[in-house]
Amino acid sequence: MKNSLFYILASFMMSLCTLASRAEALNLSYNEKVIPAYKLSEDDRFALNIAQKSILQNDSALVYTRGTNGLIIVPPVDWDPFPYNVSFRDTVIYDRLFLPVVFDGKILPPRLDFIPQKKSMERPQFRLIPEENTFAPLIKRAEEVQARRRNFYMDMSNIGDVRYNASVLKSIPKLKEEDATKRNFLHDLIATDEAIKVTPIEMEKIDPGFIYWVKTGNHALQVAQNYITHNWSRGGNSSFFIRNDHRITVNYAKDKITFNNILEWRLNLQATPSDELHDVNISEDLFRLENILGYKAYNNWSYSARLETKTPFFQSYPLNSKDKTSSFLAPFMANISVGMGYKLDKKFESDKRKTLNLTFNLSPLSLNYIYVRDKFVDEKRFGLEEGERTLAEFGSLVSSNLDFRVSRYVTWTSRFKYFTNYERVEVEFENVFTMLFTRLLSTTVSLNTRFDDNVPKGGQLGYFQVNQLVSFGLNYKW
Repeated sequence: MKNSLFYILASFMMSLCTLASRAEALNLSYNEKVIPAYKLSEDDRFALNIAQKSILQNDSALVYTRGTNGLIIVPPVDWDPFPYNVSFRDTVIYDRLFLPVVFDGKILPPRLDFIPQKKSMERPQFRLIPEENTFAPLIKRAEEVQARRRNFYMDMSNIGDVRYNASVLKSIPKLKEEDATKRNFLHDLIATDEAIKVTPIEMEKIDPGFIYWVKTGNHALQVAQNYITHNWSRGGNSSFFIRNDHRITVNYAKDKITFNNILEWRLNLQATPSDELHDVNISEDLFRLENILGYKAYNNWSYSARLETKTPFFQSYPLNSKDKTSSFLAPFMANISVGMGYKLDKKFESDKRKTLNLTFNLSPLSLNYIYVRDKFVDEKRFGLEEGERTLAEFGSLVSSNLDFRVSRYVTWTSRFKYFTNYERVEVEFENVFTMLFTRLLSTTVSLNTRFDDNVPKGGQLGYFQVNQLVSFGLNYKW
């Protein structure tokens, strides 16, 4: 038994020696046929490179040459492993997990939930893109690294290894906004080889200037008709009215100076079959011009000087009578006053078409002048003594003008005047309500009242006078 084992070991050792001698012989024969790479010519080196590239394609046939000292000769390469704009620092790969730990004061985890969630109840979420193809793995890895670093400095046994504190480290330098260059990447996409040259056009400069004058106007031509038969039991007279009303305002404002002007002309014609002497009667004829010059004092108040003139244009007669009641400059009335004025222009937020324009004048010093040119007109109707043609009296005056646009279709225009010479009183209160149906059609209700205790009493009303009219027709504003 011992002899058999000895023979087996001896035969195994002899086979190993035989293989080693054959390998050495092959290596010597191979080195004798190979020339070192540094002794090759340029053409031979080029051919060697091509041969080596073909050999490298097959890993099983990878063979290198050895020099006289037995070292492997690495073939020369002509390629650079890094681009020109990459430095050695850019090739350093590091993991935040192995960087020095910095204490930043963050102890609690980012997701702190005191109620444990049951994973068995969670339903699998549907994802259009697989999670591994998104940034989810990187975010999860960053959270794990941050948690491990936080747990490291929370362990008191590692307190000596935490050498850095975020509060004492220098802050990251910030780039000032004015030093940064704003760049739009779209400029590179739409950039042209040659810039388009645009020649600027020189345009003439026009100065629109300020608008100091503001002009408005309101014109109305309306009718009213009443027909009664001759056998109407309660009596009465048929009539036909034509209302002609024009009102123009021209206002000026610059700095502290204002100049407001109102021109008004009203002419109402009446045709009554019961009047056998006149085909047409004039129920109202008034031409009035009001001028107010103001200098701003404070807020909405200003020092003001006011001038008002008015006169009729045509002759008017009572029904079935040839006695004149008025004619041109009979009467002619003028009022000059000095005092304080108040102006209010208001716009309502609830309705953008709702506006209020109010002017109020308080004149402690006022001169009222009346002139009757026509001797056939009864001057006593206007407060003059019989045989006199003029009257001048001093007193005080309070006046106001109101233009209230209630809505888009309703407007209220009012005028109030109160004059007294401390012996008699003259009051005028005029109201006009306009209701629009369309831009040109409207209905107007006018109510004019007057009180003057310097004229003869008129029956039951005494010194009180009323003129009321309802009409329908054309209305135009600008």
